[in-house]
Amino acid sequence: MPNYQGASLEEQVKILLEQNLAYSKEIYHMSKKIKGYILWGRIMTTVSLVVFVILPIIVGVIIIPPLIKDVMGSIVPGGASQTDGATTSTLINQIKEGGGALNYYQQILDQYNQ
Repeated sequence: MPNYQGASLEEQVKILLEQNLAYSKEIYHMSKKIKGYILWGRIMTTVSLVVFVILPIIVGVIIIPPLIKDVMGSIVPGGASQTDGATTSTLINQIKEGGGALNYYQQILDQYNQ
């Protein structure tokens, strides 16, 4: 224990306790700031998880299927709502009756050229 200019042992202990109290208060204030920083870090991690992972999954499940259905409705004759295969078999029969795939494509090109 350092000697503070000939002070008695009780005074030295008192000085050391006051210094210890000052250091403890400083550590307490620093730990409160660190606790707030960690809390905001957790909040931002949760928000980023929701925004970048969970929200796109939900949007994909809710919005993408109707969009695919609309696109398929415009591509496949008869719409995407017919999943029984009737549209596919009708197309195959038309191709066979037209003399094969090449003749069918030629007929399509001829229609667009006119």
